[in-house]
Amino acid sequence: MGKVTGYFRHLKGNSRICIATLPFSSIPYAIYSYYLGLFLKETGITDTGLGTIMIAGSVASFIFSFMAAPLVDAMGRKRSTLVFNIVSSALPPLIFFLSGSLAAAMIAMILFNSNKIMSVGFYLLMIEDADDEERIVAFNLFNIIYVAAGLLIPLAGVFVTRYGLVEAERVFLISSFIILTAITIVRNAMFKETSVGRKILSARGQKKAGFFKGSLKPYVEAFRFLAGSRHATCILAANVFFFVYLNLGTHYSLYFVPYFSDRLGMDTMQSSMLGSVYYGGMLGAMILINPLIGKARLMKGLYVSAVICLIGLVLLVTIPAGIIAVAVCAVLIMSVGYGMLKSGLDGALAVASEGEARSGVYSLANLLSSGLGIAVTSLCAALYNRFAGWVYILCAIMVTGVILCLLLTGKKNSGMPEAA
Repeated sequence: MGKVTGYFRHLKGNSRICIATLPFSSIPYAIYSYYLGLFLKETGITDTGLGTIMIAGSVASFIFSFMAAPLVDAMGRKRSTLVFNIVSSALPPLIFFLSGSLAAAMIAMILFNSNKIMSVGFYLLMIEDADDEERIVAFNLFNIIYVAAGLLIPLAGVFVTRYGLVEAERVFLISSFIILTAITIVRNAMFKETSVGRKILSARGQKKAGFFKGSLKPYVEAFRFLAGSRHATCILAANVFFFVYLNLGTHYSLYFVPYFSDRLGMDTMQSSMLGSVYYGGMLGAMILINPLIGKARLMKGLYVSAVICLIGLVLLVTIPAGIIAVAVCAVLIMSVGYGMLKSGLDGALAVASEGEARSGVYSLANLLSSGLGIAVTSLCAALYNRFAGWVYILCAIMVTGVILCLLLTGKKNSGMPEAA
């Protein structure tokens, strides 16, 4: 943890605020989201219903992703983060608390996916006024904190065991609404608009563009930038495949915990303990391995982490049900690979993108992953009842896509690319 503390000392301004306040949003989300799939099943939503909710989220994600860059540029990084943090982070748990119906869950999931706008604003606040090394550090700390929050899941599991899944989850949901609303307001008071954000707002104030033209401008700049950088294009494509895997087969997915019971035959407490292994593996990778990689060895680290992740995914599909020790090993391998790959791809995209094109690049990554996610999630929803393992078969295909994109960068060294 000393390395993490040293990391934090080097962060300044918005980057420091983002990381320092992150536990107050990551802990409530980690706890309520982990049990959400099981909670919805307990309230009467079927496996097909879960798939329908995720498809609705993917469609919403596609729309919000298209809107992200122009809205963040038009509203500013600070204001867009405030508004869409409330909409995407605070309101969904309140809706889930008020009703566990399919319709309410779809509304909540649609609002949750407006985080495609919030995340672009938040990420730009975190990295735009930072140098490359600080960006990599910030993303690694960001992921470490989100993962460390998941280590509290076994404690929440004790609460679930004592009071029942539905009642415990309702407490988690209403508590999350209150905490997430408060921290969003407090954090906004501390943020300052970035230098690039101020420049864009000033230019827009001097020259008003039509909505359609203004909406396309970030993407035009992103395509122009990507056309001059094969490396950046391949890194973006790798992120697209990874985002689909992230939403379908990790702790962000409604299928994640139900898979442990449906495919591996585990009860709620066993699923909670397996969750602690999952989060522990990611945390170990982010604290012990990722700081050793850094910018100079980033590409080699991405190759290794993708292969490790792929091995874990294949094991999750092929292991027999009821053998907890083997399941623990599979989840541990997958989580270590995921922990390395998540931070690596976050850092790679932050370094590979540049200047005013950056908001368009991030939005384009979200847009493309949402479009692909609609198709992949729809396929998973249709196949899950036949064999739950399809979740991780599809995830393995996505990670294979990541590896192919990394190979197509054409880099013979382990460093980052030349300037476009």
